[in-house]
Amino acid sequence: MSLTYISSRYNPYIHYRVSHGDKPDWITTSLMIYNYSGVLYIIKTYNDTVIRFNFSDENNGYILSHVQIELSNVTVMTVLPKGVRPPVFWNESEVLSAKTEKSHDPDFKDWTWYVFRLRKVTITGSYLIREADMQVVKNGKAYGHTMLFDNLLHPLEKGSTFSKYPFSTVVGRVMVDNKNPKRWKNITYYPPLKTVVTDRYSFNLTQPFGKGYPIEIVQMATLIYTFDASDGKLVFTPNGGSDLWAVGVLSTSFSDEYALYQVEVKHDDFYAVGLVLKSFKTGVKKSNTVSFHRPDVKTAYVFYGALVVLLVTAGISKVKKPGR
Repeated sequence: MSLTYISSRYNPYIHYRVSHGDKPDWITTSLMIYNYSGVLYIIKTYNDTVIRFNFSDENNGYILSHVQIELSNVTVMTVLPKGVRPPVFWNESEVLSAKTEKSHDPDFKDWTWYVFRLRKVTITGSYLIREADMQVVKNGKAYGHTMLFDNLLHPLEKGSTFSKYPFSTVVGRVMVDNKNPKRWKNITYYPPLKTVVTDRYSFNLTQPFGKGYPIEIVQMATLIYTFDASDGKLVFTPNGGSDLWAVGVLSTSFSDEYALYQVEVKHDDFYAVGLVLKSFKTGVKKSNTVSFHRPDVKTAYVFYGALVVLLVTAGISKVKKPGR
């Protein structure tokens, strides 16, 4: 089974923002803080952000999830003390430019900013989902509930612990909309739609050298996820979660520019914004890519049936493992 999500670039939205005084480099489809080899990077993506999750049966009560994050037209930045060079996680042939700047922070005068512009960047990783409680697990550490689906047998409720590491959160609100669909381009996501919002929390991300350069300081943040309540899959979210934290993406903000244009310019609030579900494959048939043009009860049963096979009753049906 696989899920594909996207935050798309949309030029009319960029023109709209620029006409209201924003600079083009402020307008991104995703903004990420990525931990690679112990170094924190800020990643700004200006063209499409695409994230694919592919699942296979791991047995022993776990499911293996492979993640592939595809970013195009990207700026990658990091700040490091003297004598420390940035480790590279991108293909050098994709580099358009590279420069360095001295830090202007008086407390970190000997630190240097590295700025790379790249055509594209691909980040990959894997983790486990524990079937018993839907926890994301990596190297024996439980990060929290998967953000990709709500288990219909044990649904997320107010007061449920959502994440544990590196940020601890609890579900603060649960809302179910039985009336209003959400849209994205030629796709319609039909109700019931369930939105889960965590209580507010705070966190700091610092570059881990010496006293630590403050990369990101966030106060009173929340995590928000909207699921298809009929089968449990994530439909859209403005932020990341345990599934991305486990592969080093510690903080994320997603902006689908096509949807934002409809909301902000056309004043149509019935659009799914953030990171939006583009397609999924159930694994029942290799060619069975499901679209969301209209409600389809059979599709919901096929999806949830595949989810149950993978996440609840492993061993009923085996899925071929991909190479590692």
